[in-house]
Amino acid sequence: MCGVSGIMYFNKKPFVKKKYLDEMNDILNHRGPDGKGKWISSTKNIGFGHTRLSILDLTSSANQPFVDKTKNYVITFNGEIYNFKEIKQILLSKGYSFKTKNSDTEVLLLSYVEWGLKCVDRFRGMFAFAIWDNIKKKVFLVRDRVGVKPLYYKIDSEKLIFSSEIKAILLDPDYIPEIDEESIYHYLTFLCSPAPKTMFKEINKLEAGTWLSFDEKGKSEKKRYWDPLQDKELTNTGNINKVLAKTIKESIRYRGISDVDVGVFLSGGIDSSTNAYFFSKNSKKKIKTFSIGYDQEYKSYKSELNYARIVAKHIKSSHYEKKLSKDDIKNFIFDMVYFQDEPISDPVCVPIFYVSKLAREKNIRVCQVGEGADELFFGYTNWLRTSRIDLLLNNNFFPKFLKKLILLIYKKFNIQYKYSSDLLRRSLEKKPIFWGGAEAFSSFEKNQLFSESFKKKIKSFDSWDCIKPHYEFFNKNAKYKNIENWMTYLDLKIRLPELILMRIDKMTMANSLEARVPFLDHILVQKTIDLPKNIKVKENKLKVLLKDIVTGLLPDEILNRKKQGFGLPLKEWFEDGLGINEKKIINDFVSKTDFFRKETIQKIINRKGDTRLWFILNLAIWWKIFINDKKLKVS
Repeated sequence: MCGVSGIMYFNKKPFVKKKYLDEMNDILNHRGPDGKGKWISSTKNIGFGHTRLSILDLTSSANQPFVDKTKNYVITFNGEIYNFKEIKQILLSKGYSFKTKNSDTEVLLLSYVEWGLKCVDRFRGMFAFAIWDNIKKKVFLVRDRVGVKPLYYKIDSEKLIFSSEIKAILLDPDYIPEIDEESIYHYLTFLCSPAPKTMFKEINKLEAGTWLSFDEKGKSEKKRYWDPLQDKELTNTGNINKVLAKTIKESIRYRGISDVDVGVFLSGGIDSSTNAYFFSKNSKKKIKTFSIGYDQEYKSYKSELNYARIVAKHIKSSHYEKKLSKDDIKNFIFDMVYFQDEPISDPVCVPIFYVSKLAREKNIRVCQVGEGADELFFGYTNWLRTSRIDLLLNNNFFPKFLKKLILLIYKKFNIQYKYSSDLLRRSLEKKPIFWGGAEAFSSFEKNQLFSESFKKKIKSFDSWDCIKPHYEFFNKNAKYKNIENWMTYLDLKIRLPELILMRIDKMTMANSLEARVPFLDHILVQKTIDLPKNIKVKENKLKVLLKDIVTGLLPDEILNRKKQGFGLPLKEWFEDGLGINEKKIINDFVSKTDFFRKETIQKIINRKGDTRLWFILNLAIWWKIFINDKKLKVS
């Protein structure tokens, strides 16, 4: 796991400066503190940087940027190819020789030499990499299928700059940071910036499952090489449990491949417990598990530490836990936003950072995490509620005139702020009612939040435009077009890669820790993406497929416990303030920009315990660090 960066000047001028690559490496040092490398082409117009977190092949021969023997191909690579040993045997049989003993980086590069970009079809892993192909005279940027690893880039008439994190791109002296207006509009819908946009104007992120190429004159080409529906594997539902159990075990086994110790984040929920159980069965030694709790019991968030302890005892792990207080968020929140790069409005960033820190303190460099299981196996309570509402709205007993009548009543009595008004409108417009698992504000509330002048600028924007192409592709390619499959598909396109996986990447890498996500193995995704509703949801119960697989393997207390997401007691902490003068931070942002109405923001600030304040605060701190103060740290 590493930090990658690079620059390509078009038309072979000006020259790449070593100092510039060094600066990018320095600012990405937290992603890879074990080594720094740089490579500059013979023509001096292309340069790659790399910071290394040593996981596989700890020797210096595996350092990056990595150049093949012919010196025609160069790679800077972030991630892991878990099946690299199998691919290496194929390449050996084809006559390739290797400089390294156990490097997946060299296998990746020589796979490209042999198969071109078709090589990604063979990889089982997570990756964001850049390859310079001196034969084709092109740079290729590639992001893994599901988007576990991020890759950002900026292009202008003179150059391409890319990196694992935006802050390295901000070192470009020609770039003046500005807020992207379309992204701030979508942010209030999705709590993140849907790819390819970012919150920074002119800085983009590569979409999951996509590659992008540039030639020496700046001509670009982009292609989506994978989609879960296009590459789906329809499974015989008669033996679905057996097939999925085998795939999950295999995925977890692959993610144990490492030359350093691997741990597990353990919340005590079924996802992390399944992960920990199967991983412990694969391990030849006692594994380490890590949990986060809080300094006292809170009404809004019940402690899960006892459940984590039950699982740890069951699998006989060496278990470590840490309890957080409000001071921990107070002391970390500015660093958190700095490491996020762009606003990731998920407060779970806080416990993820501290559990990563705990793991690193116990000499762990790699941890398995449970993200993705809720999306694949229908594990959210609000998804079940949305599924029921969808059934109601599409029922013949709920005709169009009744929906219109309810909306008129909402308008008359000024209750348009209700989320249900959005669902009714979407149903009337023949749109799916599910727009992602992270909506914070209704369309009416968003309209109230924005200033009059900003609304004039964004009147052509519609968050449906971000969803529409995915919905059209879903309807064209899904065999089972139920809303349950649509929820999984849409979240794989927006919320998972740009919010959930971003928070994992940024918070773990801030601690120089690699996170692996077995439930988002692409083969597992392909097997679960297009299932009949009666297989995915039974008797209105959540995650039945996964629970069936681990019944008898995990304690009943874990299997039968009430669903609880990983979180923190933000409601209580906001009631008395976080201790950072968040009101002033938000008011400064609102008064010095022209995006929001002061009166509406003030209402949210004054409403005790309104956790939506977090979304505005996250944005305000980000603006202060990156736009107003323009102060970048160099590790």
